[in-house]
Amino acid sequence: MRKTLVTLAAIALATTLAACGDSSTPTTAGGATSGSGSASSGTAPAAAAPTGLIDSASLSVCIDPEYAPLEYFEGTDTSNPVGFDADSARALGALWGVETTWQITSFDGLMPALQAQRCDIVWSGLYTSAERLAVADAAPYLKTGPGLLVAAGTTDITDADSLSGKTVAVQGGGANEATLQTLSDEFTAAGKEPITIQPYPKVAETVAAVTNGKAQALIETDVAVGDIVAKSGGALAAVAGVFPTETEFGVFTTKGSALTPSVAAGIKTLASDGTLATIATTYGLDPTKIAS
Repeated sequence: MRKTLVTLAAIALATTLAACGDSSTPTTAGGATSGSGSASSGTAPAAAAPTGLIDSASLSVCIDPEYAPLEYFEGTDTSNPVGFDADSARALGALWGVETTWQITSFDGLMPALQAQRCDIVWSGLYTSAERLAVADAAPYLKTGPGLLVAAGTTDITDADSLSGKTVAVQGGGANEATLQTLSDEFTAAGKEPITIQPYPKVAETVAAVTNGKAQALIETDVAVGDIVAKSGGALAAVAGVFPTETEFGVFTTKGSALTPSVAAGIKTLASDGTLATIATTYGLDPTKIAS
């Protein structure tokens, strides 16, 4: 099993990257070494390309590379997204014997881009929420849940009830915003002060809202919390145990797509042979949270 894992990781991470594009022009990558690790040498037989790809020679991935450690650009390199999701997508393409191409897309444009068939899959840190599953298929790959961050030294936010009457920043358009709204509605129904919800387009803006004093807390997916705290220079701290970790990230395909079963099977292969666990470890994620 270990030998297969290293071989697949080598294919996924060792191929050269070509040019970069925006949400309408794809960036092509057959696989590239991430900035956090080095590629190994070796070869392994690849499965046949599945039915349902827009281009039978490539796997097109919609991704918003602004969400470390899942997907991000490292340093000044804006042509090579790295991170757990990006490297895992490369591994899936390598498993099928096709190159991986990127459709760089804003977070709120990911699902519309999939529906418009600008990409084969969305692999970009999206929850498998009921709303998304109503319009798309998804294969789970990583267990997760919301995390809460506050300014360092904050003492009056210790649990969910502490958020009553507080201003909380969140990246808009996702499940975390819905979680806040549900909690706020519960406060209102109980005669408590609601949450003032501040949605922003980008995670960096939610961080700035707290560090600048515009918000008292921010909600973000737990996989990103450690990275945000580490990069805050001591300005932010995580509050543990506020929300349950009972959600899963999914790789999305269009509803009823012929590609859907192949994506699910490919992720299962990469999980069972240890490839996803190795990539998770590379980016400081808990490999036991890989969806089985």
